[in-house]
Amino acid sequence: MKELNVKRNSFIVLFLTCLLLFLILRKDFKEVIEDLINTNYLLLFVTIIVYFISYICDALSYYFIVKQYQNDYTIPKALRLNILTHFFNGITPLASGGQPMQLYVLHKDKVKLSDASTCVIQFYMVYQIALMLVGAICLAYSIPLGFIESSPLAFYMYIIGFVINIAILFFLIFVSFNKKFNKAVVNFVINVLAKIRVVKDVSGTKAKWNDNCDGFYESGQLMKKNKKILLRCVLLQVIQVLLLFSIPYFVCLATGVKHNLTILSSVAISSFITICSCYFPIPGATGGIEYGFVSFFGRFIVSSIRVVLIIWRFITYILPVIMGGIVFNIREKN
Repeated sequence: MKELNVKRNSFIVLFLTCLLLFLILRKDFKEVIEDLINTNYLLLFVTIIVYFISYICDALSYYFIVKQYQNDYTIPKALRLNILTHFFNGITPLASGGQPMQLYVLHKDKVKLSDASTCVIQFYMVYQIALMLVGAICLAYSIPLGFIESSPLAFYMYIIGFVINIAILFFLIFVSFNKKFNKAVVNFVINVLAKIRVVKDVSGTKAKWNDNCDGFYESGQLMKKNKKILLRCVLLQVIQVLLLFSIPYFVCLATGVKHNLTILSSVAISSFITICSCYFPIPGATGGIEYGFVSFFGRFIVSSIRVVLIIWRFITYILPVIMGGIVFNIREKN
C-alpha cells in the first residue's frame, strides 16, 4: 500500500482538478454558475442513479467471479471492492493502482492469494471484452456521423487506443489457454534481460513468472469450465458500460442545454473518449478526457458544453474518488 502513495496521488488529483476547473471557468465563470443553478435537480438525481446502477452491475460481476472461489463471499464485499478499485484507478497513472488494490482487498477478505490473482485477471478480461464489444459496435455506428472530419486527431487517438486494448485482450486470452507458449516467451524474455544485466536473479525471476503463467492458465481453464458465469459477467459489464456511457445524454437533459444528442450517440462518443484516454499517463487521464469530451461532444452540444463537462466529470470521476477515499480511510482505521 505504501508504494501506491495514496496521499501524494490524491493531492495530485486534487491539484489537477482545481487547475482544470480554473482553466474551464476563467472565461465564462458567471455563465457556468448560472447554468449550474438552473439545472433540473430531479433529472440530475436520476443521472446519479443511472451511474450507481452501472456501479452495481460492475460490482455484481466481481461478486460472481469471486464466488467461484469463496462460497461465503458477499455482495457488500463486492460493492466495497468495486469502490476501492475505482478510487485507486482514479488516483494512479494509467489506472495502475486498481488491480494491486483488488489483490490487497481480496486477500484481506480471506481469498487465497493465488485465487485472488486469478479473480483479478478475470475482472480485467470480462471488462475488456465488454468494452471492446461496445467499442466495435460504436465505431461502426459512428463512422457515418463524420467523427473523422470533426476531429481527426481525436479519432486517430481512438484507433490507437482501440488497437492497444484489442492487442492486450487477445494476448491475455491466448496466454490463458496456452501455458507452454506463455512460459517459453517469459523464459526467453528473462534470458535476454539477464544478458543485458537487467535481471540478476534469473532462477528466482523465472520461478515467479512461471507461477504467474500457471495463474493465467488456471484462470483460462476455469473460464472455459464456467461459461455461464463468464457470459453473465460480460453481460453485466456491457450493461455497466452502456449505462455509464449514456450519462452525458442525461446531463444534457438535466442542464437543459441545446443539443442534438441521442442515447446511442452519447454511448458511441463516450466509448471513443474512454478508449482514447486509456494511455494518458496522468491520474484520471486528466486533460486527455476533457480534450476528448470537447472534441467529440462539441459537434452535438450547441451551448454550455463546459457545464455538461463539469457535471459529467463530477459524477463519473470526482464523486467515485471522494467516496472511495472515505471507504479506504474507514477500512484502514479498522
